[in-house]
Amino acid sequence: MPHSYQHQRRLRFIRLSRGGLLILMLVVVIAGILFAGWHLTRPRSGNIRQQLQSALSYTVGQGKPIRNATLCVAKGDGSFNWCGAAGVANQDGKVLMTEDTPFYIASTTKLFTATAIMMLNERGLIGLKDPMAKYLPEQVIHGIQIYQGHDYSHEITVEQLLAQTSGIPDYYDEKGKDGKTLFEIFKADQQRKWTVDKEISRARDEMTPTFKPGAKAFYSDTNYQLLGKIIEAKTGRPLQEVFEEFFFRPVGLKHTWLVGLSEPGGEPTPTPADVFSKDENITQMRSSTFYWADGGIVSTPQDLILFMKALQQGHLVHADTLKKMHQWKALSNPGMPFQYGYGTMEFVVPLFINRFAKVPPIWGHTGSIGSFLYYAPDLDLYMAGTIDQENNKMTPIVLMIEIMKVVQQQKYG
Repeated sequence: MPHSYQHQRRLRFIRLSRGGLLILMLVVVIAGILFAGWHLTRPRSGNIRQQLQSALSYTVGQGKPIRNATLCVAKGDGSFNWCGAAGVANQDGKVLMTEDTPFYIASTTKLFTATAIMMLNERGLIGLKDPMAKYLPEQVIHGIQIYQGHDYSHEITVEQLLAQTSGIPDYYDEKGKDGKTLFEIFKADQQRKWTVDKEISRARDEMTPTFKPGAKAFYSDTNYQLLGKIIEAKTGRPLQEVFEEFFFRPVGLKHTWLVGLSEPGGEPTPTPADVFSKDENITQMRSSTFYWADGGIVSTPQDLILFMKALQQGHLVHADTLKKMHQWKALSNPGMPFQYGYGTMEFVVPLFINRFAKVPPIWGHTGSIGSFLYYAPDLDLYMAGTIDQENNKMTPIVLMIEIMKVVQQQKYG
């Protein structure tokens, strides 16, 4: 590991708030327990490809709520590529999960949305320090961030939306006046129609900000719906067309699309895998267009790695722009063991714990239904996949830890 990168990691943890560090430590300890249990119950055997498949298959079934999983692993220099799948893709069990089965990537979409903003920034079309009011109409932003009697709605910047530091409430996971989250409302009536404008209004009318802009980082889907609105306002084009022009076509993502709004570029493309919340099938709600700039993309692990390589290797934004996207801040949301940049997440085990765990840092993004796309700089390793199970944050992390251990300790074959 380069000395400069170690130094940066130390500085990041010095800057963490005490509360954020305690949350991070708690979750990492839990992950360590899971990780230890993993190795005690599943000894490694076989070559690297067999071990990767074994690690993936172990996440599915055997009393676990996870019905399917898919994973692709690739070295940045092209020396190793592997994809695998386990379980069944649909509820009735008639369709097997394969490495080509598309899945809802959920909040991993935010990495695409943030990259689009940064591409527009490089072209001089959007300023990160500009207030969102410069790009969005009054009816969209009016009164959306009023904290302790002060209306910050016209002061919030594009950068604060990207970095999750706006203080705008999360329309999706925070409770409204009825005491329910929008996820709970959607799950109770999966045929219910909703719009992005209604989601933004819910954050304004049903919720109260808990800090002023810039005070801390709090994960809010509303920020990214607003960024989607900014992209459309500045380009004069629907978000799906911007994604197609910026990513889908030039990067060769033939099995990636914005649900309900665009079509995959390659044929044939199978039906996306079913998604579950414990034992409940929630696929119908995931297929709605109210998942948009914050979580509306469908893709495959191969396509996601193509996108991540293009981003990491400088084909989408310049190196200094990607560095800006990695200005990490600890998320203050309970149970979120990540730091956040601009549409990017970083999972790093604190140094005093990592002396024993030896887990390399990874950056990318995770989705609420078990999707993940990450890059491990120390290993030059890309990992993408899903477990299609809602609110199971640690399983993808544990899986990626196992994958990195296998790659570190085995020769390719």
